Amino acid sequence: MALFQNENNPAGGVNYKSMGKDQLIMLLQSQKSDLDVLNRKLSEAAAAVEEKNRLAQLVSSLGAENESLKAQVTELEEKLSVNDADIKEVGSIAEMSFRVNGVLEAAQRAADDYLAKIKEMYDTMSREYSEYEINAKLKADTLLSNAKAEAESITNNARKEANDIWGALQTRFDSYVADKKQ
Repeated sequence: MALFQNENNPAGGVNYKSMGKDQLIMLLQSQKSDLDVLNRKLSEAAAAVEEKNRLAQLVSSLGAENESLKAQVTELEEKLSVNDADIKEVGSIAEMSFRVNGVLEAAQRAADDYLAKIKEMYDTMSREYSEYEINAKLKADTLLSNAKAEAESITNNARKEANDIWGALQTRFDSYVADKKQ
């Protein structure tokens, strides 16, 4: 729609000059409404493009994951074919089971031996610790007894010296008092 009338072509468009103010306002409001609709559709189209890009990335990611899973399936199929050959070589599932049971029994014996050795080491360490504890207690008791005896000896010697000093002082004091009385 042409916004301005071409003066040379009066039939080719709207004559805005002949419209009143109210009509022009209504026309502008209508055009604004049309513009809002177009902007909303443009935003929706942009959102759709973003969603399409997100989905394309998701499809690409899923494709890569699918390829990875296919590789895993191929690898597992190869392992399965190797296992099939092993089963055929053994001859039967029962024979394979018998072999597996033998391996499990050997593993159980090894585990039992290991646990027995651990228990034996624990018992040995326990005995050694008990002997060490007893020896340490005996040494501590001996040291304490010796320390008490030495402390008693020192105390007795100190008392004897104190009594000797006191006796000497007493004798000197008595002699001083006797001299003063005379």
